[in-house]
Amino acid sequence: MTTSPPRRPTDADIELLAYAQQAELAARDLYHAALENGSAGDQPGSVAALAAHHDAASQAISSMIGRNAPQARLETLFTSFKPSFSGSSFATSAHQLENTLVATHQSLLGSLEGTEGAALVASVMITEARHVVALAALAGLSPASDADAYLTVPADIVALSPES
Repeated sequence: MTTSPPRRPTDADIELLAYAQQAELAARDLYHAALENGSAGDQPGSVAALAAHHDAASQAISSMIGRNAPQARLETLFTSFKPSFSGSSFATSAHQLENTLVATHQSLLGSLEGTEGAALVASVMITEARHVVALAALAGLSPASDADAYLTVPADIVALSPES
């Protein structure tokens, strides 16, 4: 007889989901920083929407794990991307950030046991994959000549891990 996976997050899942929440909060704060320093250029509404999407993802994760939610950004992610979230390299850096988050959530998805947590992470990952496409366009990449920027996570993108 086979056993069905648990619906609710396991203790190990809660740790992974907490990490995902911290990554989402770091992304939110990076977009807010881009808005504050003027890097959003003529797209402040789009950048504000990206920040709001990451905030909504962090809130959804928080709702799932309750008091175990750290409610603090992943400082290493924020610090590593913050310098490139200013000036003309913003859209390219944001594209890289979103690809990093897609890879990270895909990695976490493979480790989650509870179906509710896995479904939530999968939905967040889909949203971030859409962000990748929007940011490729903002970065001036062509869907025809730069198709990989729209369709694949680059080989040099490394998934973040709670163990690192």
